[in-house]
Amino acid sequence: QTSLDEIREMLSSFGLHIGQNLHESLGSEGGYAALPPELADNPATEKPISDLGLSVRSRKCMSRLGIGTIGELLRRSPDELLASRNFGVTSLNEIREKLTEMNLKLRND
Repeated sequence: QTSLDEIREMLSSFGLHIGQNLHESLGSEGGYAALPPELADNPATEKPISDLGLSVRSRKCMSRLGIGTIGELLRRSPDELLASRNFGVTSLNEIREKLTEMNLKLRND
């Protein structure tokens, strides 16, 4: 039997949450918001997530969420990341710090 936490994790991997209408958050990028126009031509968005030098826990969470590039990460909101198993405030602050060094930020951040 699938637990509620597992269902939440599956939904969060698609940027969704329990009780949400499907059409509420679907963007043009596979269910996630498109990059803002000012970032569309930014070469940093095509860099692999490994270029951020994240901790093992954060890297595993990115892998679990299917986030392979910095651009894919920028399409996510902090709430979407926090909904992932083993991804907490410490990991979120680490990612925010690394993105700030590149003058970038998460969606809705």
